[in-house]
Amino acid sequence: MNLDLTETQRLMQESLGGFLEAHVSLDQVRDLERNQGWDKALWKKLAEQGWLELVIRDGCEGADLVDLSLAVECLSRRAALVPFMEVAVCSRVLRASDADGATRSKIAEGDLVVTPALLEAVDDWNRIEAKVTSAGRLSGAKHFVDYGAEATHHLVAAKQDGEMGLFLVDANNARCEPLKTIGRTPSCQATYEAVPAERVAGEEAFIDMILLGRSLAALQCVGAMEEALEKTVQYARLREQFGQPIGRFQAVRHHCSDMAIRIASSRDLCFEAISALQAGNRDPLRPAAAKASASRAAPEVLMLAHQIHGGNGVIEENDLYFFTLRGKERSLAWGTVDECLEVIGERVDQPVDWL
Repeated sequence: MNLDLTETQRLMQESLGGFLEAHVSLDQVRDLERNQGWDKALWKKLAEQGWLELVIRDGCEGADLVDLSLAVECLSRRAALVPFMEVAVCSRVLRASDADGATRSKIAEGDLVVTPALLEAVDDWNRIEAKVTSAGRLSGAKHFVDYGAEATHHLVAAKQDGEMGLFLVDANNARCEPLKTIGRTPSCQATYEAVPAERVAGEEAFIDMILLGRSLAALQCVGAMEEALEKTVQYARLREQFGQPIGRFQAVRHHCSDMAIRIASSRDLCFEAISALQAGNRDPLRPAAAKASASRAAPEVLMLAHQIHGGNGVIEENDLYFFTLRGKERSLAWGTVDECLEVIGERVDQPVDWL
């Protein structure tokens, strides 16, 4: 497969990167973290600039999952506290039930913020206990709902008459208890007590959500690692020891090279998975491989970044901590290394067409 970006994609990446650099200061992100908030102003700007169009379009409308993924990567490299990835995952499920396009329009305008509410206390994708009655009333609890208290709606995985489905719920009807996560992303435990729920998709869409969410979460790990590497190289060029920049020492160069190799391999697997999903391939192998690679690489790469920074890297005044914490958090989200390796292990005996 060809992993080179088109000219349009390169321009889009540069444009969004410049936009984020101009409108997202890391000091502002610190304030948001301190108040456990999210960047409403940035969300509004993303809508005004048309970037939220990426979460609602498909290939036939001029955008595809690769474009979306590039945007997710850019946002991760800026540590932006906005539910871009979460809304993107949900919007692709809602498309099928949005005949007149009204829901997608509201999402693109930034007025509708929908976040996934999937996992429960057992932390198992295959064990969903939330239930919806025949009258359309949802009861249950969901854990680690990212941006759950900030969203306008939740897309909840639940069973109705024994069948798995995805149900749209007004977030005002949920009781949201804030949770503290290692990455400081706003998250909550959402409890639903016989609240109105609209069925929008079935089990296949639930599986598709996991595949896309897993692939994009892997790319969020990559974004954090990329930014950590860039900051580490910059620091190694400036920090002097024994009369010369530490970047001239072979050991430091080897560490940076190892970091770059791990990042490049994980990124390639991410875009291979994204391209397969774009082509309609629903095999869970590629998303699992991408997430396993990125989730394993992230803590190792980020710790190497801290090792090169030395004591300067462990203070929160140094921007490195943003990406260390987010990278670790995203390595756990949407499937840990072990969970993804289990998916791969189930298919290890299947023949592979290497050509």
